[in-house]
Amino acid sequence: MHLYEHTDYRAWLKERAEELKGEKPFFSYRFIALKLGINAGLVARVFNGQAHLSLKHLAGIAKLYGLLGAEAEYFEELVRFGRAKTQKDGDRHFARLQAIRGVTFRTVADDQIEYYGAWQHNALRTLLSIQSFKGQNYKRLGAMLVPPLEAQAVKESLELLEKLKLVVRAKDGTYEVPDALVSTGPEWKGALIRRFQREMIRLSAEALEAVPREERDVSSLTLPFSMRLMDIARERLRAFRQEMLALSRECENEDCVLQLNLQLFPVAKLAPSTEVES
Repeated sequence: MHLYEHTDYRAWLKERAEELKGEKPFFSYRFIALKLGINAGLVARVFNGQAHLSLKHLAGIAKLYGLLGAEAEYFEELVRFGRAKTQKDGDRHFARLQAIRGVTFRTVADDQIEYYGAWQHNALRTLLSIQSFKGQNYKRLGAMLVPPLEAQAVKESLELLEKLKLVVRAKDGTYEVPDALVSTGPEWKGALIRRFQREMIRLSAEALEAVPREERDVSSLTLPFSMRLMDIARERLRAFRQEMLALSRECENEDCVLQLNLQLFPVAKLAPSTEVES
């Protein structure tokens, strides 16, 4: 697979190393480590996705792998993307990756970025599971969303869902929702889910003003707790989500699509010593 088709630099390093070893038997983890001046164990951890490559070794890796010009530039952005600590940094580096490779090497990751970055894709897909639509009156379908969406945005969203095979067209043109999920690799999964959750939290904040009180339930609870019980708390939240899924399956004649967000996070933590200066 070409470098430009990768969004995980470590997977590409390992894959390409195996190819090069077939051409040059000496091209081993030990050889790479020797050329970079690092431990062979670290090379193995990087290739297996357990550690990151230091930025100071970018030039050395590019030389070893024969990367020049745009490919070397792409690889550097790929490493910086993989090392990004914030969504903002990740988006910035990914945009740069897209610019370098152009449209020729567009990957499924590009479509996934779009899917998880906008609330309407998931909302429309779920809406189509209870609302028949043949791809004609996009304005009417968009008006069913909260907040409403313009016809062109609805059309573009459905095109993306079709591309990802999250909706399909029946013989009569009706959109159908198959039992399929967006597939992401291990490197992408966490970043994309966080992106989606951030978008849902933004939407829930807007709902406080936009959605009538009788059509929503928003509450908050601040309580003292022990971090030792966090696993139990997460399990109970998971069980509640399963209960809501079961309740959804019991519904007949569904007339809406609900978004449920559950957030649990610390707003204060004791210092290592429980003594606080007065």
